[in-house]
Amino acid sequence: MAEPQRLAKRLAAQVPCSRRDAELYIAGGWVRVDGTVVEEPMARVQDAQVVALDAKARLEPLVPVTLIWHKPAGQALPEDAFLSDELAARWLAPATRFKGDRSGVRPLKAHGHRLIPVSPLEPAAGGLMVFTQNPSVQRKITDGSSPLEHEWLVEVQNDPELDDAARREAVLQSLGKLLFFEGTSLPVARASWQSERRLRLAIKGTLPGQVAFLAERAGLKLAGVRRLRLGRIGLDGLPSGQWRYLAAQERF
Repeated sequence: MAEPQRLAKRLAAQVPCSRRDAELYIAGGWVRVDGTVVEEPMARVQDAQVVALDAKARLEPLVPVTLIWHKPAGQALPEDAFLSDELAARWLAPATRFKGDRSGVRPLKAHGHRLIPVSPLEPAAGGLMVFTQNPSVQRKITDGSSPLEHEWLVEVQNDPELDDAARREAVLQSLGKLLFFEGTSLPVARASWQSERRLRLAIKGTLPGQVAFLAERAGLKLAGVRRLRLGRIGLDGLPSGQWRYLAAQERF
């Protein structure tokens, strides 16, 4: 029996095309082996297996993608430069893709590789989380010279003192005070009450732990924190645990 050969080599000889073009077809999700899509150019195939190139196949480079995920509260993010392929496959699976995703992007396995977590949320916090393969997107979001605004929904524990209008106003005043970090003043928070136990905060360039610190300084006990918006991109009805692609026309 002949030794199995790399799928890219087999496809290149069968089409025919260059090995590089074969790899692009495969990674682009256009190739089936015995009727099943295979997206790994290194996959091995036997001579008897049927390799087919989709009639609609387009030869185009893989474009870096950016994904928006509604992180569930309590879900810890690893402290790594890239999200592992294993976690990407688990958290960003096709089954949890938002049905309202209008990006028109065809999901590929390659989209779960070398994703950069941008402005990671702390374990207890939930809400909008960004993963990107595009370093320019990462730079845009984390640029300290022109920080993007983060919008937060903060829920506080029951406290009879908050029934007093003066106390509620004092909370807003405290949240809006200057905060210093390593000798530098940070952008002040714009705060407003959304309900009796719910606050909205808008802060440019929020640092990890900043919302919790501001709440503690104001004498509040947190019940939950959720990021609603980052720059111009918001959750917009994205359910917890689901994700979508950033569309080509969207900008942070």
